[in-house]
Amino acid sequence: MFFDDRGPVPETFRRLVKLLADAKIPHIFIGALAVNAHGLRRSTEDVDVCMRPEDLEQFKKQFVGTEFEPVKGRPRKFFDPKTQVSFDVLLAGEIAGNTRKQRDVRFPDPSEAEIIDGVAFVSLARLIELKLVTWRYKDWGDVVELIRARNLDESFGDRFNPLVRQAYLQCHDQKIEEDRYNPEIHDAPPGE
Repeated sequence: MFFDDRGPVPETFRRLVKLLADAKIPHIFIGALAVNAHGLRRSTEDVDVCMRPEDLEQFKKQFVGTEFEPVKGRPRKFFDPKTQVSFDVLLAGEIAGNTRKQRDVRFPDPSEAEIIDGVAFVSLARLIELKLVTWRYKDWGDVVELIRARNLDESFGDRFNPLVRQAYLQCHDQKIEEDRYNPEIHDAPPGE
């Protein structure tokens, strides 16, 4: 259902896209939905969007308590009562990922958006960089699969903050090893 653009997460995503565009609130989608926009099929249970602090305040004034509900104890997490889907608003310019391991890579500003099918998404390079700074295996697995899906080479890592360039190269090496031991992965049609 998710990959047919049906179900609760795509419905909440579409509502957010429309409401944010109609209200002219600058934003940029990241996370699993951006992974999908960049050519890798990946399901998710929530939506991640970045805004500037002042735009988050506008969003709250216009939509929280009417279209969406706040999540208690989480000032930037909201809930869509129509679909039961939650979403996080991350602040542009804040440190991204694991803040104990890095302080340089930050969440993107909406001005950095790449428009894909009419929607503001994070660019592929910034998406990969954001995935790498989490230092979580799940996110690094997404990077390996994005490398495979987009046929990225080692030089793509030159676009990243030096802090995560080595992590990108490790993911690239992992992709090569997986392809060597599982040639059917490399030969499978996209999306399988």
